[in-house]
Amino acid sequence: MIFSITFVTIGLLATVFICKAINGSFEIKSMDLADKEKKLNEELQDLRKNRKELSQRLENLKTLLKAGIQSEAESKPAEDPTDLKGWLLQKQILTEAQYLSAEIYGIEKNIDIIGALLTLNMISIEVYEEVKKLKLI
Repeated sequence: MIFSITFVTIGLLATVFICKAINGSFEIKSMDLADKEKKLNEELQDLRKNRKELSQRLENLKTLLKAGIQSEAESKPAEDPTDLKGWLLQKQILTEAQYLSAEIYGIEKNIDIIGALLTLNMISIEVYEEVKKLKLI
């Protein structure tokens, strides 16, 4: 009887120590994962800041490029455009990209370009009436 009680007590103590060892290793792994998560969040914040800085630089470069293109366009002799696209670009109502996106939208929706420009609110009614007066459509 004493032998069995001693055996059960030793088994109980061994079980407790094993459980504590297992729990301790899980706590260490949990702390390591929390540290890794903290580092990843810091890196993510740094990447977001870098992305914002790079997008700002890209926008600045685009405006500089656009200004360079506009200065080249200004150096060309002024001609009265005979088509809608040329007139809108000359009056700087639209950019080339806006005109092309409206053109693609018009093709997709099976409407003419002026209808697409009006639908997308890229031009106002006043501009539409001026285009109509000049008979560019």
